[in-house]
Amino acid sequence: MLVGLALVPLLGFVPTARATGTGVCTISGTIHFTSSPRTPTEGGWSIEPAVMQCRGVFRGWDRILGPGSFKGSGVYSNPPTGGGTCVPQVGSGTVDYLIPTSEQDVRVIEPQGFLLAGAGSFTTPTLKGTFQVTPPFDGEADCQAKPATEAYFLAEVVMLRLSPRPAPTVTAPGAGER
Repeated sequence: MLVGLALVPLLGFVPTARATGTGVCTISGTIHFTSSPRTPTEGGWSIEPAVMQCRGVFRGWDRILGPGSFKGSGVYSNPPTGGGTCVPQVGSGTVDYLIPTSEQDVRVIEPQGFLLAGAGSFTTPTLKGTFQVTPPFDGEADCQAKPATEAYFLAEVVMLRLSPRPAPTVTAPGAGER
């Protein structure tokens, strides 16, 4: 009974019959921020190079084999807080990653969004999880004095890639009658 209770939190991660890729992944690398000269609370972000390490299967039977590459870019904004922030708080963009499998390397490009408040949520159509951004402080006691332009990025995500739903079959009226 205790084993059953221990497995209850995992039930939300059980893949459906339409799943073509399932696994758990870590993504690590350096994220760069470039603030807008006109609006310092907005700007761009990019991650490259980064490494994505997954364990799982792709297309239902291909084993995921070791690390793949990961990169991304997009825009961010910070809500006005009366002072500078260390790292951007809300962002969106596109990520591009490679999953090496036992049959072939699979390249995935998809939209991504994040929300950061200490630790953040990382979301794409395939990857869902959390991330942390740790800025290098360069000896500064307070990062509020100078916004970060570069930080270490670490995400832990669940990969669930679904196959498209098949189109419904349309039968002409009376086609099945004799």
